[in-house]
Amino acid sequence: MFCCLAGFTVSAQVKYTFLHDTLAIKGGETFSNLLKVTNPETKMIVLRQNKSGSILPKGLISLPDSLILKAGESKVFPVKYIADRQTLHSNNQVFTLHLTSAGGVQVQESAAFTTILTDIGGLTIGTEENEVYLSQMSNQAQVVVRCANNGFVPITFRLLLSGIPDGLEFTGQTMNLTLQPGSQQLLPFLARNKVNTNIPADFTVTIQAVDASNNQLAVKVIRIVNLTNARKMSMSNDQYSGTLANTVALRYASMSSNSSFYQLQANGKVKTGDNGTIEYRLNADQYHQPGVNGINIYNTYADYQTKSWGIKVGNIYENVDFSLGGRGVKASLKFNPNESLSVYGIQNNFLLYDQFSTTIAGAKILAIDYNLATADGKGDRRLTYIHSRDSFTGLEADQMSFKTGVRLKKGQFLNFEGGYSLEKQNTIFSTSKHGVSAGINYGLNSSDYQFFGNGYYSSPYYTGLRRGLLMTDVRLTRKLENNNSVDAHVNIQVNSPKYQYDINSIFNAGINKNAIYIYELGYNTRAGNLFIGFGPYFMNQHVITSAITDLSGAHADWKSSAMRFTTNMAYSGRINSFSMTADYGYTYINTSGRPMAPFHSLKVNASYNIPILGFSSYVQLNPFYISDILSSTGNNKYRLYSFGPNIHFELLQNSLNFRFSGMYNYYGFTHSDNYSVTGNMRYLMKGHWALTGDFTYTITKQKPLIQGYNPAEQVNMNNLFYENRQLRVGIEKQFGAQGQSGTKKLLLTYYQDDNSNGIWDAGEKPAGGLLVKINGEAALTNSKGVVEFKDMKKEAYTVSVTNTKGWSLQDPTVVFLDKSKKLEVPLVRTQALNGCLKLKAEKYMDGPPALAGIKINAIDPNGRIHQTLTDDRGNFCFYLPRNNYTVYIETAGMPFSIENEKEEVSLRGGPVEMLTFLYRDERRKIVVSRF
Repeated sequence: MFCCLAGFTVSAQVKYTFLHDTLAIKGGETFSNLLKVTNPETKMIVLRQNKSGSILPKGLISLPDSLILKAGESKVFPVKYIADRQTLHSNNQVFTLHLTSAGGVQVQESAAFTTILTDIGGLTIGTEENEVYLSQMSNQAQVVVRCANNGFVPITFRLLLSGIPDGLEFTGQTMNLTLQPGSQQLLPFLARNKVNTNIPADFTVTIQAVDASNNQLAVKVIRIVNLTNARKMSMSNDQYSGTLANTVALRYASMSSNSSFYQLQANGKVKTGDNGTIEYRLNADQYHQPGVNGINIYNTYADYQTKSWGIKVGNIYENVDFSLGGRGVKASLKFNPNESLSVYGIQNNFLLYDQFSTTIAGAKILAIDYNLATADGKGDRRLTYIHSRDSFTGLEADQMSFKTGVRLKKGQFLNFEGGYSLEKQNTIFSTSKHGVSAGINYGLNSSDYQFFGNGYYSSPYYTGLRRGLLMTDVRLTRKLENNNSVDAHVNIQVNSPKYQYDINSIFNAGINKNAIYIYELGYNTRAGNLFIGFGPYFMNQHVITSAITDLSGAHADWKSSAMRFTTNMAYSGRINSFSMTADYGYTYINTSGRPMAPFHSLKVNASYNIPILGFSSYVQLNPFYISDILSSTGNNKYRLYSFGPNIHFELLQNSLNFRFSGMYNYYGFTHSDNYSVTGNMRYLMKGHWALTGDFTYTITKQKPLIQGYNPAEQVNMNNLFYENRQLRVGIEKQFGAQGQSGTKKLLLTYYQDDNSNGIWDAGEKPAGGLLVKINGEAALTNSKGVVEFKDMKKEAYTVSVTNTKGWSLQDPTVVFLDKSKKLEVPLVRTQALNGCLKLKAEKYMDGPPALAGIKINAIDPNGRIHQTLTDDRGNFCFYLPRNNYTVYIETAGMPFSIENEKEEVSLRGGPVEMLTFLYRDERRKIVVSRF
């Protein structure tokens, strides 16, 4: 029996692990890890990745196809990636490795590490115009909101509309949306003034994109005005060139021979000592036109912040669950950088100063907000109290709300929110109305599954922004191999708010209930830079409205049911990008009768961009939402077409910038055509001065809302049109610190210098696919080896190259950019040179010495020295350009000596034997005397 046991051995398991189990990374930057593998066997083993399981993606430095380890050997293998859209598909992403070996060797099942994207941002929302002009004929306008995901991972969000005063109807899609990286979507909204068409409208609408926890991801503020008043141009310079450090600008705009205005703008940020800053903004317009002469001041504030306290005066907008935005004061007490207590005193008026007195005074608000933000977001706390009193409506409200996060294990989050409100109206017959709200958000992200659930309820009289809302949004995603996934999605939104103020109820689009039920299945796949997602879904809708329509008078109760199919496609390359969302549906129930069921509908949103030219389009045939038909008049078919190009280019070394865009919009439901052309010019001069110019030309054609009975009369009515011409010129001056961007350009061309002579000889190829970095900004060379950096300042730059294909720089590239330059940069082929320190045994050695961190030098014939360090086992590795080298170790003053201090080696691409240096420990001197 003992003989049998002696002949029977159990193999130890091959172990491997990553040095870092969690890495905090930033978009566009590189990140790396080390894989340590230990072979406990008494023989050499060969390990390979298990192709049937999860494999590590290809990176800047990838694992070799075969990992070879000698008996008892431990090796460390580096992996390196760049945080881009090809590598990252999740904010918290798990990289899992499965290794296998032939010959019955037991191998650990898997090893993994997690990356946490610290700069999750990437979502932007915007509109073609910062000001929207209501048509003189219909007193309404179409607003197209563009949502774009410029980040690295999919973003799920919804839009919140706030600051909408009594009298303005602003309706559109605000349900949850998911945008893939590099894609964008156009969302149409309808703005309508319903107070008094004789009073010029001047409203502001704040559009916020928020995530499941109501954290603000992006914000856009637009003004809604009548075309009867001249206002500032829709196109803002800082929309394209970025806000300068401290800038003041004076502009003059002309609408016609008797209508013009002057505009004074300023913005900036100034440091006041070590911990203090003052941020300011000014926008003032002075109008000159018949019957209207005066000044309006808007979007203006001064914000002073120190380490322990801060105060902001002027226009204030805050992301709380209440319509909190207008003019007033905010004072903050900061307990630490992440914990603060703020007090607000605000009146809900967009204009800070209104000399025309055409706006209705908004509610006066007192608010107290306590906010605690944690680094990972899981322990956030927020408690808010708001008191509001509106003298115009007679409504007085108190609201208390809270948000809190619960810490769970890694890969999960759980958030709660809730609120209570009390609203009363100062009339004899009114009673106080109580309101409550509650919400929960839960998320789970594992290597195989991703779950997200969001539930929210608020009672009909709750005073928050989500008044009378019942919402459930649940999504389960199963991750498959090769970046594929399937998901199931359920979204239920039932809006049924109630108001004590009757006119306010009418202004709420006249809709008493709007319910949408969506049940969806989807499949997503990614191949390189191309993403495709598609799937069927069922959509059921229910609308109860008291809006006055030509369909049902003053009351309607409509239902619809449809089977739909959606397709999302996005491509993001180095030169061009493309995105498209198509949604086709078959509506088999539609009780409104417009159009009669069954009917087909289609909604397509597409955009294409290259460095100079871009094109965007939106098409909708037949209603998508049942509430869409509220905008329809007469018997016109519901059609919406919107498309146009945009052009942007620079001249004179980027000192002169041009941007032009054109757009055609056709609204079949009102039978109107809109043609618009806008342009922007900016010329940067010495001394931080700039000249600007803007123009816009719009033509609107529309059939009358009330059809005439006389055919001849009808023809004349159809010829009505309105045109709007605006021209604005201005001068800007920047002062203080220099702006973030410059005017210089650096064009680099990399080539493979096979003979290492520094000259691009015939037959030597360009080096494509190299990662080039300057001050943290990265770019990849194209197939011609060319990479370009723009908007650079006059200073010295150090250019680095990541060695992805065995090539490296012969010398560091340092460029002083006193003007735009073009350079050809040679790359030389590198080769690995391995070596080790072999400890020479001594009779009186007092324990093994530390072999880690010893500097190894390699000098080429030109005197260039390359260096590396040994690991804890005395091993070292060089990646050296092909050449002859003398490898040596300096021992002066060190507690050791090397018997063979120098070794000659020639790197020519062929196999090279491992270098071995004999290490003699001299920490203790032993002298032996014989007697």
